[in-house]
Amino acid sequence: MNRLEAASVLLSLTQQLRREGSWTGETHVQKAAYVLTRVLGVPLGYEFILYKHGPFSFDLRRELNAMRAEGFLAWEVRALPYGPSLKEGELADALKRQFSAAAKRYEKQIEFVAKRLGGKDVKTLERFATAIYVTLDMEAPREERAARIHKLKPHVSIPEAELAVKEADEFLREAEAANMGPIQAAAGEA
Repeated sequence: MNRLEAASVLLSLTQQLRREGSWTGETHVQKAAYVLTRVLGVPLGYEFILYKHGPFSFDLRRELNAMRAEGFLAWEVRALPYGPSLKEGELADALKRQFSAAAKRYEKQIEFVAKRLGGKDVKTLERFATAIYVTLDMEAPREERAARIHKLKPHVSIPEAELAVKEADEFLREAEAANMGPIQAAAGEA
């Protein structure tokens, strides 16, 4: 997928997240793009690492900034509790017209991710995306994966980590059952 096709997918993801009640701050788009890429196999081409607040891509951060500079996305300043939100920019329609095939090709995956992540707050997204990251990285019972999350992120309690791992397992099963794309590792059971 070329850069503008990926930008079209990101724009579509941002729009769908907003429709599902997401704040669509950068954290929301980062976590949703991670799940879209790593779980559902949408080839956006961004590398993710486990960072301060879960999976994060510096490449994706640069791309979101470039999309803002090019007028495909814009910041919307909103009232608290979070920072600004991403929304369509002045040239979003031009991007959609020229590169709609890529977003259309992955429409089912975009909707799947947006429906399941759109209503989550930042803290829940961090725990969920980290649970996906750990689950795809290690085949282990839920308790071991929860302990790993707590070790990586001490501010996440064991009960919160266990709940996140349970939710990640359910998400991975749903994605597989819906034939959403290549899930790169099976969720562990316990």
